Amino acid sequence: MPAWDGREYAEVSALQRMLAGQALAGLDLAGDERLLDVGCGDGHVTLDLARRVPRGSVVGVDASPRMVETAVSRAVPDGASVRFLVADARDLPFSGEFDVVVSFNALHWVPEQRRALAAIARTLRPGGRAVVQMVCANERPSIEDVEMAVTRRPEWARYFEDFPAPYIHPDPDAYPALAASAGLAVADLRTWDVEWDFGSRDDFTRWCRVGSTDWTGRLAPDRADRFAAEVVGAYEEVVGRPGLFRFTQMRAELCAAAGTGR
Repeated sequence: MPAWDGREYAEVSALQRMLAGQALAGLDLAGDERLLDVGCGDGHVTLDLARRVPRGSVVGVDASPRMVETAVSRAVPDGASVRFLVADARDLPFSGEFDVVVSFNALHWVPEQRRALAAIARTLRPGGRAVVQMVCANERPSIEDVEMAVTRRPEWARYFEDFPAPYIHPDPDAYPALAASAGLAVADLRTWDVEWDFGSRDDFTRWCRVGSTDWTGRLAPDRADRFAAEVVGAYEEVVGRPGLFRFTQMRAELCAAAGTGR
């Protein structure tokens, strides 16, 4: 997963906040659960979860030390039990500890989806459940697909030799079989289109610059700025006008598959 800067991310994350608010609104909690937030980012959602489980506890994990540093610096709600750890979604350091695992718009940065889902399955207590929300595949090229196309242009190709795509957009139709291979059953799955207007090409470019560390981390700062601007310009050909962002969300509610012993 990309080593994003937590403070920069917090400054440009209005879109992620909106999506997280939708995700939390659809999450049914009794208030005493032990929760794990995989890909917790800057901790904003993790602390919201903590407010919803006043008799429980929440652990937030992220692969980026800078994200976790920002999360740890946030004020914890009074009386809440919250902790943050640096951890890889593919190798979570827990076994049978959590009633609920959530991951909101993080796992599409883990190409090894089966490994991540198997790691989530291992963290669940008997009867536990997981809610995973992420960008999924559709017929429209994604912003990440456009970034990969830009890396193949003559100006940029030398910086991206042997560069594997650092993301995956799962096929919703194939997701139940993928989850089953990792020991999880899909209890519910839905998709919907999201449209977000950044308001200007410059604001979209700034968001892209912060959220494209896997790409821009290979470039000097001035080149990274130019690369992000070129990506946003190319993406305009997909959506038709400056500042507009379109993608498809998938939300899967998961439980232990029959016969897994969980």
